[in-house]
Amino acid sequence: MITKTDMTTCSQNQTAPVHVLFVGDRPISDELTKRLNENGYLWDQVASSNFNSCIHSRSILGTVIFDAGSIDTNNAAVFQELFKQLDQKDISIIIHNCPDFFQLDDLPLASKIDTVDYAPLWARIESNVKFYKRLQRDLSEKDAHTCQLSVNEDTAKQLEMAGHVQRNFLPTRLPHAGNIRWATMFRPAEWVSGDIYDIARLDEKYIGFYLADAVGHSMPAALLTMFLKQAAIMRQTINDKYTIFKPWEVITTLNLRMSEQELAGCLFATCFYGLLNIKTLQLDYSRAGHPYPVLIRDNQLVQLQSRGGLLGVFPEADFEQKSIQLQPGDKLFVFSDGAEPLIGASDDDGQFCFNEPFSEMCRLPVEPMIEALSNTAKEYHFKPGEIDDVTAVAMEIL
Repeated sequence: MITKTDMTTCSQNQTAPVHVLFVGDRPISDELTKRLNENGYLWDQVASSNFNSCIHSRSILGTVIFDAGSIDTNNAAVFQELFKQLDQKDISIIIHNCPDFFQLDDLPLASKIDTVDYAPLWARIESNVKFYKRLQRDLSEKDAHTCQLSVNEDTAKQLEMAGHVQRNFLPTRLPHAGNIRWATMFRPAEWVSGDIYDIARLDEKYIGFYLADAVGHSMPAALLTMFLKQAAIMRQTINDKYTIFKPWEVITTLNLRMSEQELAGCLFATCFYGLLNIKTLQLDYSRAGHPYPVLIRDNQLVQLQSRGGLLGVFPEADFEQKSIQLQPGDKLFVFSDGAEPLIGASDDDGQFCFNEPFSEMCRLPVEPMIEALSNTAKEYHFKPGEIDDVTAVAMEIL
């Protein structure tokens, strides 16, 4: 609760900027207000009913802590749109009391928290405010040094060579095993790609595979893929013993390494990682902000959903691991978001719907299926806002 002693630090002007905005009627602990004041954070608290007008009338320079107890099925769409507006302004949202039906998949900078105890909440606030400040600093530097670049023949040749080098980091042979077949597609939007994938036989039982997508494309994103390649550790060998890491461990370690680097230029990434037991056909998987992979079973397409935000944003981010039992006839399709225009689109309710041509492709064996998708990509005229790297990894159980 805001006390008289806090009035000088807490912004009372409803148009004044704040670093931290609390939304809801839940009291704010004395420990938290003390820490906010000590760090010079401007903050304020408003009722949920004033949230809409507040985010349009004042500058939020960090993060919002939202008590979602007021969200129900009748007003969920309204709050979803308001949160999207904050997300588009690079403002992170910490949601407490979030109902199960309220989805955060379209909100990369939103996260849930189960407790409002001082320590975990302060850690989130500090991380979010630092993220916002870093992002704004990088954008300012970019604006200050904007210049028109002309690509001469020599530069184009170097970029072409860089593309060849990047392809050398992709697997040269796919680990087909018994009744398991793989197929891949890799189509950079320019000379180099912001996507990277790997499929590796880890031992006699397991195959690990991932597809990662650096936000953006061209050279900065391509350089980040080299970091992702080195930081994605699927197996570790010490002396004569080895450890195969679980999907959530691979994703969590990758996120921590990216966060620790504090990469300039606001470079973030998405990733899907799967661990397949080729004996039992059990697939364990985790994702970080990546498009949902697609399970194709009996000609039906089902998205495999799991929770997980972008890599490199929050060091303490939590990534959910799920499992599914595969069976003969199943196919799994993993793709980067650049492939979305080729396979479907979101409807008015935000649900992704696969188009008929892609659904027909999914009836083919995995290799002809990916070949057909590649041909579609060659012929497709991407709109300016759709141009992106297109990558896919597919697997079939014969």
